[in-house]
Amino acid sequence: MRLPTLLFALIFATHSYASNVQVVGLFSGKALVMINGQRHLLSANGKPVAGVKLLKASSNSATLEINGKTRTFQLSRDMNGGIQEPEKATISITRNNQGQYITRGMINNQSIDVLVDTGANVLAINSIDAKRLGINYQAGKPVQVETASDLVNGYHVTLKSVSIGSIRVNHVEATVIEGSYPDIVLLGMSFLKHVKLSEHRGVMQIESVF
Repeated sequence: MRLPTLLFALIFATHSYASNVQVVGLFSGKALVMINGQRHLLSANGKPVAGVKLLKASSNSATLEINGKTRTFQLSRDMNGGIQEPEKATISITRNNQGQYITRGMINNQSIDVLVDTGANVLAINSIDAKRLGINYQAGKPVQVETASDLVNGYHVTLKSVSIGSIRVNHVEATVIEGSYPDIVLLGMSFLKHVKLSEHRGVMQIESVF
């Protein structure tokens, strides 16, 4: 059973148009797209962002409508057909029986299980795990967090580092939620925006871009 997705981001309307587009993550019906230097998770036939609309996506390619023109992209290709340089590190995670991608990660150099969640805007961790990891979360900014069933107290913090395998990202934004929810760390977009994602036949591949 999948964990409920947490909603943290404010969404701003924009009338700007895309001048540079790259597909950096592919999923069934979704694509992680870099538009003018900003990453956006687009859903098939969802609302366009800066003139870019996802028409369809699979683990192999995405079809985008860009400023009224239809183009098909593979991973890491921009509008001019350029390919980004090879990444330095890659890890693969096999989907479990609940349809989740769970792996062992490191937060501030301490080991903990994490669940890859492209629907979470930031990394989310409960206060029990945060205390165990020595995170001084109460020094962070108090926030209200809306879960699927309630409105709870939380704290916005910046973690020194988050790692999975040999991929490490420093200064990762996170929300610590009072209590035992979520029961596993949700590895959200505050980490995932720094990597490339692809999914094929139950295996998620995460690639470093540094």
